[in-house]
Amino acid sequence: MKSSATDPASDADRAAEVAIIRLIHDSRPGDAIVAEEGGQSGGTSGVRWLIDPLDGTVNYLYGAPHWSVSICAMQGRDALAAVVFDPVRNELFSAEAGSGAWVGDVRLAVTRETELARVLLATGFSYVADERGTQARQQAALIARIRDLRRSGSAALDLAYVAAGRVDAYMETYANPWDWAAGSLLVREAGGRVSDVPGVRAGVDGILASGPGVHDALLALAGVRTP
Repeated sequence: MKSSATDPASDADRAAEVAIIRLIHDSRPGDAIVAEEGGQSGGTSGVRWLIDPLDGTVNYLYGAPHWSVSICAMQGRDALAAVVFDPVRNELFSAEAGSGAWVGDVRLAVTRETELARVLLATGFSYVADERGTQARQQAALIARIRDLRRSGSAALDLAYVAAGRVDAYMETYANPWDWAAGSLLVREAGGRVSDVPGVRAGVDGILASGPGVHDALLALAGVRTP
């Protein structure tokens, strides 16, 4: 569900969600559904689908060409298969557990960057004003340690770009499970690592996804101790 008055839902969000849920129910009627705009149903198969029918709604409404559709099938805490689709660029990112990550027929691989100072980091912000202020202060301390930050407006696409080596890492201290579930599998299947980091909302973790060479250094910047 949307978090604030500045976090809108469009008719396109709702129509896409209805269409996706219908397709899943038709082909896998025993599966559970959890979707951003409120579409939910229980299931008996043990498989649960996390759906963000339009990730980057503000971009979509403004005509900014960076938004996506994100779908992930999960069993318990394990992701089984995932897709992130960018309709503007007609790019379909996909992954199946144990079978790699792909954009079209091109296999994806995270970057091999090992130097923190050269990391290009994608990020996102909460739509709750107080949380966004906290995140801005966090990023102000972070940006002096890395190459640069990118805030594009679609968490699912940012994670797909980590998997594709288009950025070195993605970190956000507030995210919903439908925002990152599909992209997290893409990153792992492309050879990257995904970890929880402290979040700005009580009881809700953030996420860090990156190539393995800089992951521990970024975790340390986020205040996470590693062995």
